[in-house]
Amino acid sequence: MRASLVPSSRGERSVKCSTQIENYFHAKGIVDDAIKVNTALMFLTDIVLLWWRGRTTDKRQGEIGTWQELQCELKGQFYPKFIEEKAWANLQGIMQRDTVGEYVREFNELKLQVLNVTEKKALLAFQNGLKLWVRQEVEQ
Repeated sequence: MRASLVPSSRGERSVKCSTQIENYFHAKGIVDDAIKVNTALMFLTDIVLLWWRGRTTDKRQGEIGTWQELQCELKGQFYPKFIEEKAWANLQGIMQRDTVGEYVREFNELKLQVLNVTEKKALLAFQNGLKLWVRQEVEQ
C-alpha cells in the first residue's frame, strides 16, 4: 500500500489517506489501537514525519494511544480550518443532481471532511439535498 498522511494544501489528501489506512486496517484485521497507531506511523512522510519526531521528543506532550487520537492530532496540526468550514457549507448546500447512489457518495465524501458533525445535523442536511420526490419517499 502506498499512502501518506501528508495533507495537500487543500487538505483533501489527508481525508483520503486516512480512509485508505482504515481500509488497510480492515483488510489486515487490525483492531487493536496500539497496533493501528504503530502501523499508521509507518506511513508518515515529509513534514508530518518531522512533526512526529519533534512531538515524540517533547516531554510535555502526552502519549497517543489510539488511532482516533492520532487522527485528531494530525488534523489539528495539518488540516486547514477553512477546509472544514468550506466542507460544512458544501454539506449543507449539496443537492442531488443524478442518482441517489451518486448523491450518497458525494455527501459521504463531504461528511468525512467535517470533524464534528452530529448524526442529526448530517441527516437533516442529507434529506434537504434530496430531490423532492425522493425526500417525500424517505419521509413517509
